[in-house]
Amino acid sequence: MKRMVTKDWLRALILISLSLLYLYLLATPINLATADLGRFIKNGELIFSGNFEILTKNFYSYTYPDFPFVNHHWGTGALFYLFYQGLGFTGLSLIFSSISLVTFLLFFSTALSKSNFYISLLVSIILLPLLVYRNEIRPEMFSYLFMGIFLWALNKYIEDKISSTKLFLLSFTSLIWINLHIFFFFGLFLIGVFFVESLADWLVNKTPEALKKIKSLGFLGIVSLVLSFLNPAGVEGVLHPLRIYGNYGYRVLEEQSIPFLDKVIQLPVLIYFKLALGLLILSWVVWIYLLGRRYFKEKFSARGILKNILENRKITDLSLSAVFAYLGWIMLRNFTISALFFLPIIASNLKDLRPGEYTKSEFSKYLIIPAAAVLFIFLLVLSPGYWENRPSGIGLMPGVERAGEFFKENSLKGPIFNNYDIGGYLIYFLYPKEKVFVDNRPEVYPADFFTKTYIPMQEDQQIWEAKSKEYNFNSIFFYRQDLTPWAQKFLIARVKDPGWAAVFVDNYNIIFLKRNEQNMELIRKYELPKEMFKANRD
Repeated sequence: MKRMVTKDWLRALILISLSLLYLYLLATPINLATADLGRFIKNGELIFSGNFEILTKNFYSYTYPDFPFVNHHWGTGALFYLFYQGLGFTGLSLIFSSISLVTFLLFFSTALSKSNFYISLLVSIILLPLLVYRNEIRPEMFSYLFMGIFLWALNKYIEDKISSTKLFLLSFTSLIWINLHIFFFFGLFLIGVFFVESLADWLVNKTPEALKKIKSLGFLGIVSLVLSFLNPAGVEGVLHPLRIYGNYGYRVLEEQSIPFLDKVIQLPVLIYFKLALGLLILSWVVWIYLLGRRYFKEKFSARGILKNILENRKITDLSLSAVFAYLGWIMLRNFTISALFFLPIIASNLKDLRPGEYTKSEFSKYLIIPAAAVLFIFLLVLSPGYWENRPSGIGLMPGVERAGEFFKENSLKGPIFNNYDIGGYLIYFLYPKEKVFVDNRPEVYPADFFTKTYIPMQEDQQIWEAKSKEYNFNSIFFYRQDLTPWAQKFLIARVKDPGWAAVFVDNYNIIFLKRNEQNMELIRKYELPKEMFKANRD
């Protein structure tokens, strides 16, 4: 009895330590200049004031104010606004960290149910760089949470640890999910995967239990799908995931594939995904090897192998492996979601890779902590650039709000020409007094707006002059660290341009005013000497 208590305390201590490490690595101050968070908060403010045009129109832009779109994260905006009103940006950071930790623990719990504590721990350590990769406060945090809830609950149901009545509560989660984030369809996907495996189980074993699960999962899937139509956009809201990339005229870094990124940029995080993908593949090789060894040793029949596959729920694991490995491979933003699903799958595949009663041995008891520490140190050394570029903390980055406050306090006027990155920031600080030229939602502008207007006017002086007259720009508000070739070229040209004066600059943003009668007094007061930008112009 004393030995069991000691073991439980050791595991609890290890899990608490892992959770604290996860929270520390996840916590990053908010760079409001590039985050979507400012726009989400403004969405919530307008929703609570009774303005619902933001649900269907590109409401914040003066270039295409009536361009139709589906606001698939309107509910998250409402929640973020409430959290912000009560707790500020620091509170938002703490809520994000708390929800993210609960999500991780749900997937870790699923791994425990399919494997053992020590293997789940070591796999979690290996996946940590990916698990903390998506550390910006976004609506997808709710999708990760709901995926964890769905996977946990469906596994418990298959294991006969929760009833079909309790499982049915997931359908109401679908109703909430579709109004918070576009990834709602993953809930339906997970139900479908477990339904297929239950169907295979019934076809092989013909048991009443398998038939009951088929009926329950089928009913759950139908009700969840029906409830998904209860969103402001109705049918269009349900179909939106299939159409969102049909009008993308701007290439976003986080939505590029690994092969593309390998050619154009050196991202330290890529090596961690390749490591995780390699471990996933290796775990399947190990599982197949162990199954084959049992087949020859115990002389399984083909039906016996199929039963073993069904008992270990490998149809589900293989389906999830294929889907989330593919999603991670084709899109950088999917690294965290892929890692979350890799955790229980890899742990399950490796659960029998141990000598004898591994979980009861003195080796596992006393050496698991140093083994985990050595593994983590290896990850730090593997790609130090990944960790060096991740500031730690909560709340806002120091001074990030200064540019917005400068614009407001001095009553600067538009029309504003701004770059893609800074759009959400301007919406947060300046709406409704000023609208934006563009913001970081490619789907809410015509595709050729980016290819024929936004990018060319930064690359070509003649096009810039023509568009400047067309839109009558009075100010330029730019995120300085926009590293696209056209942005850097444009900023250098504006510093040299006698028709524009730089009046504000910091580590995040730069503001120019047009030299005209309206701005003359402000320019006399705030104009920055061109010598400040000498290094940028050379």
